[in-house]
Amino acid sequence: MSRHSFSRSLFLVSGLSLALFLGACGTKTAAAAGDDISISGGVTGGLQDIASHDVAPGSVANGAACTEDSNCQSAVCDGGLCAKTCNASTECATGQGCFTDDNARSYCHKTTAPTGVGLACYMDQTCPDGLTCLGDPGSVRAVCSTSCTTNLDCAASMECRIDVTDPTGKNQICSPRRFCSACVTDDECGDGGVCVDMGLGARFCSKLCDPGSFECPRYADCTVVTDPIAGDRNVCTHRSGTCDGDGTLCQPCADGRCDTTNNFECLTFGQSGESFCTDTCTAAADCGNGYKCTLVDATTKRCVPSTNRCVGKLTEQYKIGDIFEDYAMLGRVDTNGDGKLSDEAPQLIKLSDFADKQVIGITISAGWCVPCQDETMTFAATMKKYGDKAMIFQILIQDANETQNPPHIDLDFSLQWIKQFNVVGVSGIDPNGTPNLWNVPGSIPLNILIDAKTRKILEKENGASADGWNTFFAKHIQ
Repeated sequence: MSRHSFSRSLFLVSGLSLALFLGACGTKTAAAAGDDISISGGVTGGLQDIASHDVAPGSVANGAACTEDSNCQSAVCDGGLCAKTCNASTECATGQGCFTDDNARSYCHKTTAPTGVGLACYMDQTCPDGLTCLGDPGSVRAVCSTSCTTNLDCAASMECRIDVTDPTGKNQICSPRRFCSACVTDDECGDGGVCVDMGLGARFCSKLCDPGSFECPRYADCTVVTDPIAGDRNVCTHRSGTCDGDGTLCQPCADGRCDTTNNFECLTFGQSGESFCTDTCTAAADCGNGYKCTLVDATTKRCVPSTNRCVGKLTEQYKIGDIFEDYAMLGRVDTNGDGKLSDEAPQLIKLSDFADKQVIGITISAGWCVPCQDETMTFAATMKKYGDKAMIFQILIQDANETQNPPHIDLDFSLQWIKQFNVVGVSGIDPNGTPNLWNVPGSIPLNILIDAKTRKILEKENGASADGWNTFFAKHIQ
C-alpha cells in the first residue's frame, strides 16, 4: 500500500488569496492564505512506429493482423491488430475501453493498466499492491494510480501526466482528467464530464451547465457549443477561447505546454484550477505591471498576477439565485436513526443525497472560530424542529490550529468537533479548500440555504445568526 499527494502545495500570501477571513467572528483574524499552486507538465508519448509492409492500404478488417495504420480499414493498427474506432467504451468488446492516444484519435484498446487504477481511495488512502493513492487524505478526488508512459497505460478516463510531486519533473503518472484536459470522447472526462469541441482544433474536458448559474470554474462561462457528435449543448468554456494557449506569458496551459526557451512554466492555482504560463524572476520589476515576483518553491521565484488572474474577468462568488454544484465531501450522517453522528463511520456524502428534503442549510466553519462553535450548538434544536423537511450540511475547512500552512483538516478532528459540540445533521471536511471559492474575503461562518431539489440558492449570509438556522428555515419551509 502506498500514499501519494496529488499535487505539491505552495501557498502564497498575496492579493490573489481567496482565503476566508474571520470578520464576523470578531475575536480572531485568520492569516491570509494564498492559492494552492503547482507546476505541471504535459502529456508525452504515443504509438510506436510500425515498419511498412506490403499490404493493400485500408484492406484489413478490425481484429486482423496489421503492421501499420494504413493497413487497416479503421486506420488504426494497435499492437499488431486493427482496432475499432469508437466514441464510448460501450462500443468496445469486454476487456476493452475507448482510449485516446497522442495522435488525438479514439479506438477500442485492451485495458493494460493494473487492476484498481482509477478506483477511489479517498476513504483510507489504500490501493492494491503496486498502486499509489493520488490525493490528500480526506479528499474525494483521491484515486488509485500508477506510473505510465502514454495514455494507453492508464484507465480510459485518465491521462498520463507529469507527476508534479516528483522533484526531477520526469516521472509520469495516470491522473484523472479534469476541466480543460485534452480529450476526444465524453467517456474520458469521467462521470458528469463532457468532451467539448471549442472550434479551435482541439477538444477539452468540461461539464454541462445551466446558463447564468455558478456551475462553471471561475475562469469559464456557460455557453452554447455545437458539437459535431452531440449537437448543441450548454457547456463550460474557458474565457480565453481555448484551454491550451500559444505558450506565452499568461496564456492558458492545460497540458503544461509553455515556452520553455524563455523559462516559462505552467502554474496552477489548485483551488480554482486555473493554469497559465509564467516567467522566472528575481524582483517585481522583472515581471511588469500587474504581476509580482513570488517564491513558488524552495529556490524559484515566478511572476504571478497581483490583482487578477490571467483571465481578466472572474465569476462572482455564489449569490442568491445561483445553482449550487452537487458538492460532495467525506463526513458523517445519522444513518442508524439514533440522532447522533459520533457513532457513525465516515462516508461519501453529496447534497443530492437529501433531495427529498425541502431545503438544505450549508454552513462553512473552522475549528478556531468561536461563533462557528456557538452556531453549531444550535443545530440539535433546529434539526429536532425541522429535521423531516430540512438538513444542516456543515463543512469544516480548518482545525483549531489555523496557523498551519496549508490549513490542516482531517476526519479525526471532525470527530472531535462532533463530540465536543454535539453536531447533528451532516458534518464533514474539505481538505481541498473548495469552499474558499464560494466566499468573498470576509467572514465565517458562511451560511447558504438552497432548495434541496434544484440546489438554487435561496439565502446567503456571512456570520453566525443569533438563532442559527431557525429564521431561514421558517421562511422557506411550508
